[in-house]
Amino acid sequence: ERAAMEDLRGRLASWDGPRDDESLQTMVFAVGKEHGFEPLRAWFKALYEVLLGASDGPRFGGFVALYGVEETVALLDRGLRGDLVA
Repeated sequence: ERAAMEDLRGRLASWDGPRDDESLQTMVFAVGKEHGFEPLRAWFKALYEVLLGASDGPRFGGFVALYGVEETVALLDRGLRGDLVA
């Protein structure tokens, strides 16, 4: 999970593509797939648990589009440091 989240963080930090929910969702989906999450729901569940403290949530691409790419990178940084663990 950590490697996938670090990969996602890096891709978001250098993201120069469209910032709409579908484009971001496709990229997040690709990260999970490339890191072998099967089913992919497990990837999204891991993201929600680490970043939002819940086992499910909104479509993650929509969350990033609404919350902001830079803000999501900062949230991932906090999650990777363990700052968000309750």
